[in-house]
Amino acid sequence: MDWTFGLTMTIAGMGVTFITLYLLTLLIRLLNKLFPHKEDPKEDSK
Repeated sequence: MDWTFGLTMTIAGMGVTFITLYLLTLLIRLLNKLFPHKEDPKEDSK
């Protein structure tokens, strides 16, 4: 094995990780828009 293969795999792994995190962020934002958080009126009276 040489340094080129190691660096290529490191950069590719980081790229895939960032793409996965970005897609998860989009999914979470979509779910937040579809199912918005509703405040419980009992919580405000404390």
